[in-house]
Amino acid sequence: MEMKRCCLRNPYLSVKTQEGLSFGGSQTWCSSRIMQRYGCGVVGMGDILLYMGLNRPSCGTDLQYGIQREDGNLSYPRYERYLRKIRRKYLGIIPGFGVPGFLIPHAMNRYFRHYKIDFRARWCVSQSKLYGRIEDSLARDLPVLLAIGQNIPFWKRRRLGLYRQENGQYFPAVEVRAHFVVVTGIENGYLQISSWGKEYYISWQEYLQFVRKSSSFLVSNICLISEKKRKKKQK
Repeated sequence: MEMKRCCLRNPYLSVKTQEGLSFGGSQTWCSSRIMQRYGCGVVGMGDILLYMGLNRPSCGTDLQYGIQREDGNLSYPRYERYLRKIRRKYLGIIPGFGVPGFLIPHAMNRYFRHYKIDFRARWCVSQSKLYGRIEDSLARDLPVLLAIGQNIPFWKRRRLGLYRQENGQYFPAVEVRAHFVVVTGIENGYLQISSWGKEYYISWQEYLQFVRKSSSFLVSNICLISEKKRKKKQK
């Protein structure tokens, strides 16, 4: 089987921490206990907007000013302050629950309108189009927010496995549910993702099986970002 590789054009966000360089951001760095427990949606949204701002001149904003160091990595304290601003201004957290997926595109669109950025976000793509839309988004150099939804019925305790990769092999690492991750690449039927500041992989077939048996595509889906279609001027 030929390996298919699709990824972002630019290096993904890297924050210099005491443990070394991260792969994206993590809610575990935040001083707020609510952020530590339920902040994955804020981190996912913040990281995607930050990636866009650092790699597209039209998407940079004052919230991101000075966050990138001279070595290309992100400043740890400024990154945490940036997340606090995203949470305070755009995406609040419901204590004990977190962030409903459908609120994230709403918050992104408020951000885009405020800064006059010609993009829009929407939630919930049909099941048959999910994989192709993720590929298309990565090809346009846009990371994808993926929701691993809560169990339905909620009393189930099933989780989805995340993998680490070593020498082309995938090994079980952790299991999650009710969690947001950022997709940064696709290879050989696996999604490369950022979660808790680390690089993991999700088997696409296992994700589909998890959603069909233990969750729903209403809550396990993607936040899709696309450029606004400009209206043609009438002559």
